[in-house]
Amino acid sequence: MGVASVDQKTSFAALLTHSREITRSGGTTRRGTRGARRHPQRTRRQEARTQLTSATASAAPAELDADAKKLPQACEILDHMAKHETSPKSLQWGCQALSDVASGQSESQHEIGSLGGVETVVKAMLGFPEEMNLQGAGIGALERTTSGHTDNTLRLVAADGIRCTVRAMTTFSEIRRMQELGCKVLRNATACNAECQTKVAKDDGVKAVLNAMRVHYSAASVQELGCRALKELAAYSSSNQEDIAFQGGIQAVLRAMENHPSLPDVQEVACGVLRNLAACNAEYQVCIVERGGVQLVLEAMKAHAGVVKVQWASCWTLFCLCVHNEEMQTDVAAHGAVRAVLKAMEQHQANAGVQEAGSWVLKELAGCTAKSSDTATFSASIQAVLKVLDKFPTAKAVQTAAKGALRQLAIHDNNGWVRRICVGRSGRLGRSTTMHALATINECE
Repeated sequence: MGVASVDQKTSFAALLTHSREITRSGGTTRRGTRGARRHPQRTRRQEARTQLTSATASAAPAELDADAKKLPQACEILDHMAKHETSPKSLQWGCQALSDVASGQSESQHEIGSLGGVETVVKAMLGFPEEMNLQGAGIGALERTTSGHTDNTLRLVAADGIRCTVRAMTTFSEIRRMQELGCKVLRNATACNAECQTKVAKDDGVKAVLNAMRVHYSAASVQELGCRALKELAAYSSSNQEDIAFQGGIQAVLRAMENHPSLPDVQEVACGVLRNLAACNAEYQVCIVERGGVQLVLEAMKAHAGVVKVQWASCWTLFCLCVHNEEMQTDVAAHGAVRAVLKAMEQHQANAGVQEAGSWVLKELAGCTAKSSDTATFSASIQAVLKVLDKFPTAKAVQTAAKGALRQLAIHDNNGWVRRICVGRSGRLGRSTTMHALATINECE
């Protein structure tokens, strides 16, 4: 891939134009001319931005154009950026070139980081905050250099890269590609360690992500990447969970699920956010359930019955929505959660993750299942748990979940169903599994 090509050097500009969905006929959006008549100022802004992206292309630096078929070295790119630090176009080219060099290459990422490339990109972005194409190229370079690279991510955070990323997202909030890349950078940083997670939240990362999701509510890519960032921000941080909820994060995530029901990736990561917010937090459990969260999760399970990751994520979400909360257990069970979980466990019998998560849901809803007049579901729950004990004898986490579910089913069993079913299935279960199951049941008597 040569750097001398104008098209290559304006790759972000091309993506930018595509993300605004400008047609060649006159600058109207795909929504049609009616939308353009309603918003003439917005149309003019779109036309201006299209012209701007076309005008930013410049010739490759002469000293680096000896071999157009070969990417320049990171040191050459950084030297050029240092010599032309007052030229936004030169800095833009440098950021794009660094992005190309870093793409999918851990050794290149390491070289860029060790030579101060991350700090150079951040400095360029901070120096020209209103240069749209430079900001886009810079945020793209930061995403490429930090993806999967802990040292570069730490360099990003130390160099005030979170602040410049958030500022770029805020300044150019209507640019979809800017929001996609920004969410990736914030997610990379948040997942690095607790200190980085705190820094992202402190520098208004939550606000930037939620704003991106609101502005681009119809863009599945922004919704997915935004949820991925929120999921990491909410993990093990009560202050971040409070910040997300206070700024309308629960509604934004539920809206993403509602607007993109056919996309398993969106459903999976949205469930991840809800799970991290609701776990052991009664206030957020109620908030999510009252806003239709359980129904959306169950719809995701139904629509993507064959997708393991959706079933796994959904089961964990149902568990977190009702754990240690009898009121929520009643509400979740009333929506038919037990039957949905049993179906998932039946369809994905070989997947330990689904069996573990499903068992935890059955444990929490055991009381509701036992009280119900639906004895078939109660019986099916017992049999499902016994199957898990039999099929995953060496998986400690799965055994713990299944035994917990069996124990709760036995505690709420007033008719001896659990013991009878266990003994009745002893031929299929085998002696070892049957003995372990009976020992668990005996603990409850």
